[in-house]
Amino acid sequence: MEGAELDTVCVGAALMLPVTALAVETNTVYVGGVALAGSSDSIVYATTNESGEVITEGATADNYNIKWDGSTLTLHDATIQKELYASDLPLSNIAGAAIGVINQSGDAGLTVQLEGNNKIEGVSTGIQVSSSGGNAALNITDDGTLVANSNFQLIIVISSNGNATLSINNAKVTAKSSYGNGVTVQSGNSENSSASPTVDGGSLTATAPSNNV
Repeated sequence: MEGAELDTVCVGAALMLPVTALAVETNTVYVGGVALAGSSDSIVYATTNESGEVITEGATADNYNIKWDGSTLTLHDATIQKELYASDLPLSNIAGAAIGVINQSGDAGLTVQLEGNNKIEGVSTGIQVSSSGGNAALNITDDGTLVANSNFQLIIVISSNGNATLSINNAKVTAKSSYGNGVTVQSGNSENSSASPTVDGGSLTATAPSNNV
């Protein structure tokens, strides 16, 4: 009887144990002026039209030019010709970017995976990753291509208080600025902070006016 009672108590206790599901963090990237909030459990898809607009309606896993899973932004034969319009902080810090990520309190990181031939045209800034409270990192990868033509900046990776890194792996990136700097990788003012661009197995060709390079 004692054994039976013990079994009954154990079974009852097991049924009362709470079941806790771990929350998956949702992150936001701005592409063509559109906020894409996604995670590994909630992937966001979008297409681009002939005007370079980013459209989420009707996009699926079988029909997309842009895919966002909360950490990796996949461009699949995408053409982006719109930028982020924002006047209020913190988004005003990345205003004008065709692709932008910002984090005021921690690290800001973005991986861009290139599939096929992709274009960014007619915007102020091509890609910007900015952090006010941590490190900033941009990784462009896979074997696709990206041609970015901007009016001002091409690629900006900037951290106010930490490290800033730009890495290109296998991808081919060609960028041209009508006015301004080509590629900027800027770390914080701390002695321990560093800025480092690297290219491994891919290529980065950036062109800007001679007086602004």
